[in-house]
Amino acid sequence: MAELDKVRIAAAALAIADRHGVDGFTMRAVADALDVTPMALYHHVQDKAALVTLLVDTVIRKHPLPPTAGAWQDDLLSMARWMRQSMLKHPVVAQLRHAYNVWTPAMLQMTERWLSLWQQSALDLEDAVLAATTSSMAITGLVKEEMIFRTMKHPGNETLAWLPNVRAMFNAEPDRDAQFELAVRSLIDGLHARLTLNRNTSARTIAVKSAGNATHRAQRQQRGNTLAHSRVGRKLGKRSKG
Repeated sequence: MAELDKVRIAAAALAIADRHGVDGFTMRAVADALDVTPMALYHHVQDKAALVTLLVDTVIRKHPLPPTAGAWQDDLLSMARWMRQSMLKHPVVAQLRHAYNVWTPAMLQMTERWLSLWQQSALDLEDAVLAATTSSMAITGLVKEEMIFRTMKHPGNETLAWLPNVRAMFNAEPDRDAQFELAVRSLIDGLHARLTLNRNTSARTIAVKSAGNATHRAQRQQRGNTLAHSRVGRKLGKRSKG
């Protein structure tokens, strides 16, 4: 038997996760797959959370991030494709990561790059953070819905007989890759356009308010000068009469 190490443990854990899902992912199941006792695993991984951490890093190492090309929109799309491929290939890994609140340096590098790409769009930091978090959540949700839709049982023809629009949607056989790219490109372009518009509108509003304030100050100054001249005139008039 080969010596037990983290590489063998990770491979067995990934196979168990892919085959048996979250409920079947146990220390005993991984130990049985390796033909060792659960106690033997604890010499290499402290607990189940540590096993999930090892699993997450293994998946990322097996499917490394794509290289950047230089255009921020294309690089975001490339990362989105990578996220989708990873989730579709190993859907249980994301569920386990959330269940055990696992964050690894390799994962955080993904987040670092995602925000960095949004910053390249010329948005300010606050808007870039908003765009990065919003797009990340939307893409994750989109892929989850795709996985559900792939396996769900559709309503029968009798149910859809009087619902032609619903029937057309259920009977459609779209190119899933093209559909995903359309959604992601629209999301990226839409977020950038909306946030840029909001920023420009806000800047114009501030400029208009500033101009209005300046005009108001000038008018007050003019009224003050007029009043001062009037007072001086009255005083001079009184002196001349005296």
